[in-house]
Amino acid sequence: MIKKLLSLSLLAFGVNTINAQSFSLYYPFTAVPQGSTTLITVDPTPAPTATGINSGSFTAVGTGTGSTTNSVFSFVGWGTGATSGNNTTFTGAIDLGKYYEIVLTPQPNYVVTLNSMTFGATRSGTGVRNWAVRTNKDSYSTNSAATYTAFSSAASSPTIPVTVQGGNTFFWTADAVTGNAAFATYNICQVNFNPSTHTNQNTPFNVRMYAWNAEAGTGTFRIDTLTINGIATMSLGVGLPTVSHDINAKIKLYPNPTNDGVVSIDAATTNYTKIEVLNILGAVVASQNNTLTEEKIKLDLATLPTGTYFVRVTAGDKSYTEKLIISK
Repeated sequence: MIKKLLSLSLLAFGVNTINAQSFSLYYPFTAVPQGSTTLITVDPTPAPTATGINSGSFTAVGTGTGSTTNSVFSFVGWGTGATSGNNTTFTGAIDLGKYYEIVLTPQPNYVVTLNSMTFGATRSGTGVRNWAVRTNKDSYSTNSAATYTAFSSAASSPTIPVTVQGGNTFFWTADAVTGNAAFATYNICQVNFNPSTHTNQNTPFNVRMYAWNAEAGTGTFRIDTLTINGIATMSLGVGLPTVSHDINAKIKLYPNPTNDGVVSIDAATTNYTKIEVLNILGAVVASQNNTLTEEKIKLDLATLPTGTYFVRVTAGDKSYTEKLIISK
């Protein structure tokens, strides 16, 4: 019995890379009015545009109903848990009912990858001490990986204003930081979205920013100069008929699910002329066109992201399809 390890030719996960376009969606919040003048919960600034993705406006949910400062997104009403002058003891926790949210929707015939988001952040004197970013791609269950960079006077401050706890939670280091270091434009926070759940998606991304451990309900969480970076790619598979496995398929895949992307094909025939791997949109993500005569073929699909796929084996004028789950 002959076995062969076969690395299929990858086709950019089912998309035409010629049509892949990087984008940076910039949110300046320039049209946000001060709350004492106009009560709002949605940023009235025109949303940025990019090919392949529809971007919504930032919305404040569960917070106050007006920005405390114009031309930035700054709201009160966050969960408390910090006390003045105390930099070590905190009693609050993330509240999933209070957040800023942006919804990004892939346009028809496009799949979207979200890579990162950067933003300036600060607080008022009694504002929040912690904040983090989550998305709907894991049902808001985990914080996105985070990094922080201080600029200008924030970098030269005796106490760097922000640090990152546990690799994913921003922390305002000291109760009081003097000088311009408090300004959001000098505190650049970055989150990196999990590639296994944010790559080549054709359903909306709901990105939420949570903040907690304020010293008072009147304390603010302010964001400014926010940019979301990603790639929009025209999909070859969107709009194709739904792919399904044959009830009486003459091929077997094992292990299935596979947790490392390596899977064996066992078929009743050895006359393979083509093997293809398709994503759930019906787009071919990997293929091998050479004539194969082995009784068993082992596929190396380790570079494909977690998800549901279909393996289609063609033998002469017949083809057989079976579902494959890659779980990493």
